[in-house]
Amino acid sequence: MGNSLQEQLLKAGLVDKNKANKAKKQQKTQARQQRNTKGAAPPKLDPQQQKEQAEKAARDRELNERRNEARRQREIAAQVKQLVNNSRHPRPESEDDLPFYFENKGKVKRLYVSPKTHNMITSGKLRIVNMNGVFELVPPDVAEKIRQRNPGLVIDLPEEQGPDKDDPYAQYQVPDDLVW
Repeated sequence: MGNSLQEQLLKAGLVDKNKANKAKKQQKTQARQQRNTKGAAPPKLDPQQQKEQAEKAARDRELNERRNEARRQREIAAQVKQLVNNSRHPRPESEDDLPFYFENKGKVKRLYVSPKTHNMITSGKLRIVNMNGVFELVPPDVAEKIRQRNPGLVIDLPEEQGPDKDDPYAQYQVPDDLVW
């Protein structure tokens, strides 16, 4: 019962062994050709299906672009966080800390720092960086690296301007440590 039709025909004497082998070879070559041509010629699509495929491909490309942009933003945020964590200026709290006022997004913010750190900020040896609402102090070269990645995080302090020609109080200096 387990014999194939070919074996049964051979036993009955209706087919000789050469014809059976030839038929087997022919079946194998046909199967091989069918496997090779499966992906070669895609089936013809009507215009509606082609349009749907094109729209799906466009949606997929747009979705991939959004994902890539989100991934790139996360990478930049991680790089900035690493730069700040590796090079932040220590700010130990003490009783003689002075408030340092600066502007961030139209609001005046305050940062308590030591007198030495206050002088370093005003002289440009330290820069202020906004890390998700927490203000950190970093050296200028690190601030420039952060600015290249995300310019909105580095807070620029106003430059010292000379007095106007018409200013009647130009001869009077305003002290740096004036607190109001």
